[in-house]
Amino acid sequence: MNLFLAALLPTLIYLALFWWLDKYEKEPWGLFLAAFLYGSIPAVLLAIVVEVVVGGGEFFAMAIVAPIVEECVKGFAVLLVFLIWRREFDGILDGILYGAVVGLGFALVENFFYFLQGAEEGSVVALILLRSFAFGLNHAFFTAFTGAALGLARQSPRRGIWMVYFPLGLAVATTFHAIHNASVSSQACAGLGIAFLSDYVGLILILVFGILTWRQEKRWIREELNEEVAAGLLAASDLEALLSLRRRIWARSWTLRKRGWKAWRTLGQYMAKATELAFRKHHLRRDPGDKKLAQDVLTLRQNVNELRAALLRSA
Repeated sequence: MNLFLAALLPTLIYLALFWWLDKYEKEPWGLFLAAFLYGSIPAVLLAIVVEVVVGGGEFFAMAIVAPIVEECVKGFAVLLVFLIWRREFDGILDGILYGAVVGLGFALVENFFYFLQGAEEGSVVALILLRSFAFGLNHAFFTAFTGAALGLARQSPRRGIWMVYFPLGLAVATTFHAIHNASVSSQACAGLGIAFLSDYVGLILILVFGILTWRQEKRWIREELNEEVAAGLLAASDLEALLSLRRRIWARSWTLRKRGWKAWRTLGQYMAKATELAFRKHHLRRDPGDKKLAQDVLTLRQNVNELRAALLRSA
């Protein structure tokens, strides 16, 4: 049980970190959890089966087979979200999020089995420090590159471009994974140094992509909702609150204290629907022939109008 907690607790912290990274439009909890469960159960099982079937020498299996198999299996889950739940997949940040969540699920199970093996060999403490902390985000950032590539495809007006971006993202994820595995398999200080350098360069790149995407999404919200402010659907102060995490938190906490739970919940729905409206309008601008998107925009406008009216009544 203690070994499982050693794998689980850091994973929960990392999940919270990536959840926070998605500042403007949170992903549905059900889809978020499904991605994590896929990474922790089917992805691990499929990877084990394929790696056993392929076989090869120890170094070949670790440095070549494992990265290719594991990244393909994890990346397949992100591709499913992209293809099936496309309307929940808005861009690069969503791709990073889903890739990271699948990777964290995979890492949780893999780490637990490594800890069991380490307990038998007397090296469990070192393994926990390395796998849960020093390299704790590895599987997350590997697969985040695949997700980021699909996020780029989502932002393109060319629907089939994902067939180019997806293998490119997989190639980057597999390369970072292979460098890490090949480096640590040497069991030398130089190998660990290369692994640290490679891993943290990859992590920094993902964080940079995330920060740049924050700015991009903020621009989408401002551009698309300025029209709604001009039309009277939103107040200008509401738009400014949507653009600032600090203001959103303050507005919701003030509403909870002054107006109660029901108004707090309504305000949260109002903010979420208004942000979703901005994202849908952005995608419709790129694909004006999408009738479903056009209907989504009309429905969301109605939702926002009704929720704002409910808030004004409760004032």
